[in-house]
Amino acid sequence: MKKFLAVVLAAALALAFYAAWKTGLHGRLSDHEQLVQSMRQSGWRGPLICIGIQFLQVVFFMVPGEITQIAAGYVFGAWLGLLYSVIGIMLGSAFDFGFARAVGRPIVRKLLGEQTLQRVDRALSTHRGKSALFVLFLIPGMPKDAMSYGAGLMKISLGEFIAISGLARLPALLFSTMIGDQLYDRDYTAVAIIVVVGALVTLGFYLYEKGRDKS
Repeated sequence: MKKFLAVVLAAALALAFYAAWKTGLHGRLSDHEQLVQSMRQSGWRGPLICIGIQFLQVVFFMVPGEITQIAAGYVFGAWLGLLYSVIGIMLGSAFDFGFARAVGRPIVRKLLGEQTLQRVDRALSTHRGKSALFVLFLIPGMPKDAMSYGAGLMKISLGEFIAISGLARLPALLFSTMIGDQLYDRDYTAVAIIVVVGALVTLGFYLYEKGRDKS
């Protein structure tokens, strides 16, 4: 049964990648204006499209998540944009995790590439275990979507993974949706302040972790 599920999931993901390539989905996800227009649908469709876009961004991991998250904040505001982004991203992360666990390392290696998988392995295979997983998902710039696939190969439950990665992602997600919200209001001073504060916090955290590693 597990082998059958693995084959079905692998075929479904391969088909999804092919469909995304044929329809030009990657280009549309990379285009801020198209993202905004897609999310500005009336009624329940706009939020559902936003959630779907965040899900696809995590599963395909070819588009920087900040682009889709800023678009969510631009259309829905910081807090609703955060809510819809969290729902879509967590659903996508759960899919990545479950997919990797079902199909195993050989398929994940083909999906991510040997170099990326080795990078994910090095990042996740530290002696700190779950604490390290939290830190890695917290740090901006880490390949979080690829790590969601890699985490499926770890000895950790789906519930633990969702809780750890979800909490760790929250600050960066709120940061992105707040930028989108301020861009909508054309408050560029506030955007600059948010970016500077975020950069200082990231630098401080990096220096703190570097000091801990040396001690």
